[in-house]
Amino acid sequence: MHKFTKILILFFLPFFLTGCVECTLLLDYSKTTSPKLETEFCIEEDTLKKYNMNIKEIKKQITSYDLFKQWEIHDLNKTQKNQKYVGFQLIAPSSFTKEITTLKKKKNQYDLTISIDPSLLDISELNHYKSTLKLLDSSDALCQMKVIMPGTITYSNYGKYLNNTLTINLFDVFINQVDLSFHVISKKNHQQLYLYFITLFLLGCLIIYLILFKIRQKKS
Repeated sequence: MHKFTKILILFFLPFFLTGCVECTLLLDYSKTTSPKLETEFCIEEDTLKKYNMNIKEIKKQITSYDLFKQWEIHDLNKTQKNQKYVGFQLIAPSSFTKEITTLKKKKNQYDLTISIDPSLLDISELNHYKSTLKLLDSSDALCQMKVIMPGTITYSNYGKYLNNTLTINLFDVFINQVDLSFHVISKKNHQQLYLYFITLFLLGCLIIYLILFKIRQKKS
């Protein structure tokens, strides 16, 4: 597994250099009891044709690693700026998400720790590719991690945050050999909770109204 990050960068290097690639790691903790971890990789269809490759070959290469053998995989197709993109989405099993994350709640505050053991993903091997990574970081290629928290984020030891979303530039992480351990804090203020309960109340009223309306229709 130590060789995985090096192989990954070398394998995707030609695509990243075109700037027509999007790679996003998403950790969604908005539902605290059922967090989701998924990875999306998309590339311009024309770029794949240029290198005489197809998305099936890339999927086969990636899923051959033990790390991803238990992950779900789905095809992706989308259009951006009149360009067709193809790719795939990898969804982690809940056991893996729980292994690398810990969420603690105290009153209306949420404290999330993300810690990826080097035995799972060793980025130290990328030390020899700093110049290449800097080139990628300055291109239009996108390689990022997003963390969605319950409530509004008030602190993070890395990355930039706005409202409930933290964004981390993974090129920057690899270049600076940042320890894969992140700490995020968010809070749900009373106004948010108030709006939440108001929404539930109105939804409940709507459901009751629809039920009564159907009963009246049957009687008539």
